Amino acid sequence: MAHIRKTDAGTWQARYRAPDGSERARNFTRKVDAETFLATVETDRVRGDWTDPRRSRITFGEWNTRVQKGRVNLAASTRDSDGSVIRSLILPTFEHAAIASIQPGQIRAWVADLVAAGYSPSTIRRAYTLLQLALDLAVEDGRLSRSPCRRIALPRIEQSEKRFLTIEEVEDLATTIRPRYRAFVLTGAYTGLRPGELAALRTDRLDLLRRQLRVEEPLKTPAARRTVSFPPFLAEEFVKHLATHPGQDDLVFTAPQGGRLRLELFRSRIWYPAVRDSVGEPMRPHDLRHTHVALLIAAGEDPYVISRRLGHASIRTTYDVYGHLFEGRDREASAALEAARAQSLADSPRTRRRSGPMSLGL
Repeated sequence: MAHIRKTDAGTWQARYRAPDGSERARNFTRKVDAETFLATVETDRVRGDWTDPRRSRITFGEWNTRVQKGRVNLAASTRDSDGSVIRSLILPTFEHAAIASIQPGQIRAWVADLVAAGYSPSTIRRAYTLLQLALDLAVEDGRLSRSPCRRIALPRIEQSEKRFLTIEEVEDLATTIRPRYRAFVLTGAYTGLRPGELAALRTDRLDLLRRQLRVEEPLKTPAARRTVSFPPFLAEEFVKHLATHPGQDDLVFTAPQGGRLRLELFRSRIWYPAVRDSVGEPMRPHDLRHTHVALLIAAGEDPYVISRRLGHASIRTTYDVYGHLFEGRDREASAALEAARAQSLADSPRTRRRSGPMSLGL
């Protein structure tokens, strides 16, 4: 039975029995605070929301380590990228805080600090998602009665315009970037692989005779598993690249000192300096994929083929993302119909017979 007693030290001790049968106690300076505490405990017990205070004393840093270990089936590139965001944006603020002490106001202040520091809305939202994941799992684990991630205003992501390079610009960037990553640029522009797919590409998935490569990881959807053909010149680039920069762990593209390519570091240390010295900003590695689509559309390629090369689950996805690039094709289609009709009528014997007397009458 819950009760309150005055201790010899003059504090008020609230004693209660936890759902597991153990007796718990907590001291307060004022009696009213002890009474409020017991009322809250009883309400949480009735609702099934009671949590063991001792289990919620774990620090966020320690709890997050357990959470990340429990995230199975993550691609290595995703795990590395998430780890970088956690280390640089989340842990400096929350690492040593007990998870029970984290309040919505602290999270709002943290988001505001990230905005003031100049981080992009997408980066802030990603950091918040990782924080929210850890705290939501703390609720499921019975360490928190509810998550403090409540009514948190996040910066809005404005739809940024995609960058499409010309063939000449692709060559300029490929020539300017460190020689080790020339083939990376050309492969992205002429196969449409995502940056993560390029970083995970292995030598045993390259078929230089058939001029094909297989995408098997990381897979955003089942459709992302695919075989992509590439032009002959790129096969020659692969031969030169692998002869000069033999991959470690069978990876085609590796970090400067070997090992898996960490995209966060690649962008900041290698990609953006090369972009500034060649085609100019803004230009992200993912824009090579957009460039690939633009080149195929300009060449008159079928949307279904484009969708399959990109690994989209549906051709509708391709239209949703790149539909505006097909707008010029409508006028081309109209012109093609005009030319086809004129040619057909000109070749028709019936049309020639019909036009003969009319010509004589003039």
